[in-house]
Amino acid sequence: RSSVVTGLPVDAQNQPIPWFTYPAIEFLVQLDLKEKVVLEWGSGNSSLFFSKRVKQVCSIEHNAEWYKRTLEKKVPNQKIVLAPAQEYAAQAIEFGITFDLIIIDGIERAACAKVAVSILREGGVIILDNSDRHPETAAKFRDHSLIQIDFHGFGPVNSYTWTTSLFLSRSYNFKPLSHQPQH
Repeated sequence: RSSVVTGLPVDAQNQPIPWFTYPAIEFLVQLDLKEKVVLEWGSGNSSLFFSKRVKQVCSIEHNAEWYKRTLEKKVPNQKIVLAPAQEYAAQAIEFGITFDLIIIDGIERAACAKVAVSILREGGVIILDNSDRHPETAAKFRDHSLIQIDFHGFGPVNSYTWTTSLFLSRSYNFKPLSHQPQH
């Protein structure tokens, strides 16, 4: 309800959450991510959500206005860069590192997917939001031998359902915070 009122992806306590489906968020909050390094194409409340849980967040944004808003909320363990559409996907390589968790939730998703598979660490995960609208991109991840897990349902802000998919490496190595989900 809070997200509908504010128009922002927030939880019941008004804390930032990713604009993913609630089932995907529920899965993510039960993972121990404190030593993980995250790349996200697209920034915002997801940046704030992950920054509280991970070692580092590297964000790429294409929209100058949104970049400015996100920059105002930037936290110490976040790097954020503004990249024009034609450099958006390739900008991830400029960080010069590989990533444990890669989020594709912005523009140029097919181009980002090509880059993502080359900079994903052994045991890592790629999240493709709105995967139901990007079946070709999901198929490419499966062609790279990643295991697809779909989380379909409602999410913040919207009054309709969609799918957030996680693509796990065959050597997936994320540990839970406990033996059961926290909520």
